[in-house]
Amino acid sequence: MQLKNEDVIDINILFALTKCLDEISHNLQYILLHMEKKKLKNSIQSIKIFEKEINKRFQGEQKEAVESIYDVMMDLILDAREISLKNAIDINE
Repeated sequence: MQLKNEDVIDINILFALTKCLDEISHNLQYILLHMEKKKLKNSIQSIKIFEKEINKRFQGEQKEAVESIYDVMMDLILDAREISLKNAIDINE
């Protein structure tokens, strides 16, 4: 089955989102309570399994495209985090 360009882009975006989720989840697992941590670790394992399966199908160019999308998304996420922190500080002042 041949995928359309739109389908490939959607897959790349989904995969980049899972990479973002993996990174954020990894950082959170150190501060959560026991039950939350356990559930988060299960999520991380599921993400890793999904990543492994998707990586089997990806070729060099598509991996590079996913990394580019991932970089942009993480930058946006980190910017949103900084803005949220600044807003919280401004509200509390």
